[in-house]
Amino acid sequence: MNRINSIISLSKKIASAILNEKDISSKLKNDFPEDDTKAIIEELTNPYLRRKRDEKLTYLNNYKDQDWAKIKPKSYKSKTSFSHYYKFAAVFLILITCGFFYFNTFNTPNTSTRQNPVATLPYSDVIFNDGSGVSHVISESSNRTFEPLVKTNNGFTLDYTQTNTSIPTNRLVYNEITVPYGRNFQIILHDGSKVTLNAGSSLKYPIEFIKGKNREVFLTGEAFFEVEKNTNSPFIVNANDIEVTVLGTKFNVSNYPEDSKIKTVLVEGSIALNTTQNKNTTENIILKPEQKAIYSKKDKSIAVSNAKVDLYTSWMTGKVVFEHMPFKNIAKKLERHYNVKISNRNDLLGEEKFTASFDVESMEQVLTSFKTSYDFNFNIKNNIITIN
Repeated sequence: MNRINSIISLSKKIASAILNEKDISSKLKNDFPEDDTKAIIEELTNPYLRRKRDEKLTYLNNYKDQDWAKIKPKSYKSKTSFSHYYKFAAVFLILITCGFFYFNTFNTPNTSTRQNPVATLPYSDVIFNDGSGVSHVISESSNRTFEPLVKTNNGFTLDYTQTNTSIPTNRLVYNEITVPYGRNFQIILHDGSKVTLNAGSSLKYPIEFIKGKNREVFLTGEAFFEVEKNTNSPFIVNANDIEVTVLGTKFNVSNYPEDSKIKTVLVEGSIALNTTQNKNTTENIILKPEQKAIYSKKDKSIAVSNAKVDLYTSWMTGKVVFEHMPFKNIAKKLERHYNVKISNRNDLLGEEKFTASFDVESMEQVLTSFKTSYDFNFNIKNNIITIN
């Protein structure tokens, strides 16, 4: 409680300083180490970071107008100036920032006791089917390797740039990799392109591409692609109803069977999208960096809009992020990320939308955090979670 009181007291001092346009550095020096003081001041005064905060405020306003109407003070009037509004917004952000630095400074847990970002429950191993129809199990506990499997510091990688194939250059031979729930896996294709597969995904790809022909792969699930540029051989990702064509770029494709939409997000470069029914036409949709294309499996339509790239690629760093997403969809993402089975018997909870981000939390901690916003009961037995 003393820590909370300290944070509130300090926030009041800083809020008073900002509202009266006074220097805030003196308010921080006695409460934070010098490096943290500089970092907080940088967060509050840097024009770029201020713009980022303003973008977040805009996003919050889009979804929280109704909630704000419930809690806004009676004295609040629409004629309030924007400058005064942003001062109060800054005060709100300071409270969060101070709490963050206070927690990190005085309450940093021992790294040896932190929760594993992925569930500690056992999961099945990666299944690799080679071109001859033979299946191999790739297990982190095994020292057995085979070409093109390479052992790395982080486990294993399939690296086709190091293999010597004797396959005729005019014939495609495909391999397929299936990644279980609870883990990711990376493949380096023969042309040097890298593919990182998310949990519960599979990729079918040629052992070696044919020179001068399209480089074509088939995705079920989600993957991040870093494609080597080759103007003579376009790279094509087949995701059921969608074809993504590139020459060289970085992008993310999500195509899980249970999802109603196929999502493509461009990080850098340029990509063209087309539906399989229009694949022989020139009616392509071109994406620019930081744009997303969402294909509706029901309506057979594609909608393009701006995207927060980190929201769609954070899974590569072990994070699981949701933005204004119904819990019924969140539950499926949690199943894949933590390798658990979630049975949700609370229909109202299933439709409730949340914005959240998790990193090192356990499955129990994740569900407990949702309980702070929406009351429900749950129990965990082995790897099965029941929500009532």
